[in-house]
Amino acid sequence: MENIKIKNGLILGGVLVALTLILYLIDPRFYLTWGSWIGYVVIIYFMYKTAVAVRESEGGVLSFGSAFVASLVPMVIGLLISYIFAYILQNFIAPELTDLTKEIAIEAIEKVAEMFGGDMGDEMMEQIENEDYSLTMGKTLMGWIFSSLIGCIPALIVGAITKRSGEFA
Repeated sequence: MENIKIKNGLILGGVLVALTLILYLIDPRFYLTWGSWIGYVVIIYFMYKTAVAVRESEGGVLSFGSAFVASLVPMVIGLLISYIFAYILQNFIAPELTDLTKEIAIEAIEKVAEMFGGDMGDEMMEQIENEDYSLTMGKTLMGWIFSSLIGCIPALIVGAITKRSGEFA
């Protein structure tokens, strides 16, 4: 495949799927809580790796805009693959994750309520207990869009780090 951005996006998606599956198999609770932080490190690595590869293919010169796009594209593709897999995992492979997600949210609200006390915890608990935690295609799509938009921040940083003008090359 010629396009390094798309190629790295597909590879990133595969790595994120494998990581998700491994974390789920080790401990579903860890996968739903702290496991996602590992994914962020992997995503940023692929963003940087891709921008550097594009810069090298351009003869060592890369504008900020091109570096931004070079880091953004694999992240968006990788996240899309990861979100589709998460949808499949939660709806077809391990539907019990929906209940576990709700349980984790309730535990978090209980901790917050202990810190602040009073009616706030009761109101939040009632909202959480009435919330639908199933992962629909709409929620999956919105999560992917939101994550991609938030991903623009590290893409801007990676773009700034990896840009290089012809004057200094």
